[in-house]
Amino acid sequence: MEELKSSFLRRAVERYYLAEEAKTYFPKGGIYCGNCLIDGEVRFRSWRMAVELKSDKDDVLRGLGQLLEALAHDYDMALLVTSQSRAERLDTKVFQASGIGLAAVNSKGEMKIIVEPKIVKLSGEI
Repeated sequence: MEELKSSFLRRAVERYYLAEEAKTYFPKGGIYCGNCLIDGEVRFRSWRMAVELKSDKDDVLRGLGQLLEALAHDYDMALLVTSQSRAERLDTKVFQASGIGLAAVNSKGEMKIIVEPKIVKLSGEI
């Protein structure tokens, strides 16, 4: 099984949200958010969504913690993006209960939302 790198995941997110007419931002060093760094964000009209990319060898639990911190620091939604094979092994109940979205990227670079991210709060106009 081939491991998907975070740059591959990032490009899949950018393509997916470009089609949705949203703006993506993935700076090289990440985005400081409280006491952690998140990989990027998606902006669409009145909401901001924190995005955390996790390759097959990354710690998903750490990613969930980073996204919860982002929600506590003015992000409206959060999304964890990983490979399709890894996403299929995760318990979706955790994502449904927390409001954090889960997306899977296949080997062709196509992203599919498995659990829709929920709006936790609206920060107003951006």
